Amino acid sequence: EAFEPLLAPCRYKVMYGGRGSAKSWSAARVLLHQGPIDPLRVLCVREVMRPIADSVHRLLADQVKELGLEHWYSVTENAIVGVNGAEFLFAGLRALDAHKIKSYEGVDVAWCEEAQAISKRSWEILIPTIRADDSEIWLTLNPEMDTDETYQRFVVKPPASAIVIPIGYEDNPWFPDTLRQEAEELRET
Repeated sequence: EAFEPLLAPCRYKVMYGGRGSAKSWSAARVLLHQGPIDPLRVLCVREVMRPIADSVHRLLADQVKELGLEHWYSVTENAIVGVNGAEFLFAGLRALDAHKIKSYEGVDVAWCEEAQAISKRSWEILIPTIRADDSEIWLTLNPEMDTDETYQRFVVKPPASAIVIPIGYEDNPWFPDTLRQEAEELRET
């Protein structure tokens, strides 16, 4: 229920809150389900992504299996591609410059994972790059400091074209028992 707003069209979709709240899982599942309906080009970014292992590639690949979509998506080392041309690409923003980012023309959704770490410079490069009609920028973040660029830009003073979804572990129906027990112990102390 908490993630239902992801289904409505909106330029910015901001999901923020603590760990274990299913932000990344929900974003992955919604995007993977949309791929067969609409051949989306999804650019999955983080501020720093040296090896692809630093990305949501593994999460998406695991969800392809979990959702029974292996017949639809081919998972390669560097991309995930649907039979209709839907594709998930991966990039680290800090490594991109104005020249390199041009290769990401036609992106429908930019999913910014660990968005709390994205710098002002990276936002200034990414936002105008995601310019296809009806394109969206999704953010999943665990806020760290209320002075962080992303938190100020998208949570404190969000654009008018943003859906901002505060999420907590209590919104996750699959919240792991291990984390639940640790949370209860922390509350007691």
